[in-house]
Amino acid sequence: MNRKYFLLLTIMLLPLCSFGQSDQHYTMFMYNKLLYNPAYAGSHDLTTINADYRDQWDAINGAPKTANITIDAPIGSFMKSFRKVALGFSMTNETLGVERNTDFKTCYAYRIKFKSCILSMGLSAGADLYSANYSDLNLYQPNDPNFAHNVKNNVLPNFGAGVYVYDDKSYLSFSVPNMLQNAYDKNEIRIHNNIAKQSTGLYISTGYVFTVNETMKLEPNAIMRMAGQGNNTLPMSFDINLSAIYLERFLIGLTYRTDKSFEGIVHLQATQRINVGYAYDYLISGLSGYSGGTHEIVVGYDIIKDNSKFLTPRFIKKF
Repeated sequence: MNRKYFLLLTIMLLPLCSFGQSDQHYTMFMYNKLLYNPAYAGSHDLTTINADYRDQWDAINGAPKTANITIDAPIGSFMKSFRKVALGFSMTNETLGVERNTDFKTCYAYRIKFKSCILSMGLSAGADLYSANYSDLNLYQPNDPNFAHNVKNNVLPNFGAGVYVYDDKSYLSFSVPNMLQNAYDKNEIRIHNNIAKQSTGLYISTGYVFTVNETMKLEPNAIMRMAGQGNNTLPMSFDINLSAIYLERFLIGLTYRTDKSFEGIVHLQATQRINVGYAYDYLISGLSGYSGGTHEIVVGYDIIKDNSKFLTPRFIKKF
């Protein structure tokens, strides 16, 4: 990746670095970056549909369970060698105890093709539908007024931004998925300091593919998450991954997360259009004896209109 494009990207993203975030963690973050960066839309130059399901800490009753689906594509005639504009859509549903949050986002990306890379700038807009069934709780103080009324589908609007630069072998991603700090006080949704509050966040990720020989490639990936600000700042989190790709179809990888866990990943390009993956997270913290494992499954489908353009599997396409 050319140094001057990296410098341009860094300058453009300086205004974003004042934000920090509390979105879901995904072990297979490298396969569907649209979940945290709207600029990723259209980066495969075809219509791509991805679905992800994550069951976190399966031995703990009420632990987070997350499911999502995304679709993105460049806009215009597929016969063009390069299309500048791309759109995307995502829907995510998360349950945590008595709480449920459903997130909808639309994404817009504008891409600029340089000689050695592609620079994509993206925006997203959407809303969360937040619900909480407090009546299902076994309260220590049955008459606690903070849990007197259930919450049903309260709307919390939000928007995000990101930049994504990539070529055939590498990528660099900066994004702020949610910029607004919505607060909920059981009476109204507004942006201020209150009991329950969303925190904004910054994501930075990168990866590179090294060719070892005709049958093997190595793909290191890393992502950094910054969450919260002021007195509510959370520790910075890193995922550091190294994966081996065999015959450009089968991937096996290992990730270390600084939140004290190891993750194993297997991924298969089953056909030219279909790919599937599975990840398992194992905690190495004091919670490991109680939490059970975390399971994550991804399924992707590419809609290919011109087979002559896409004869190779997903791994060696542009990021």
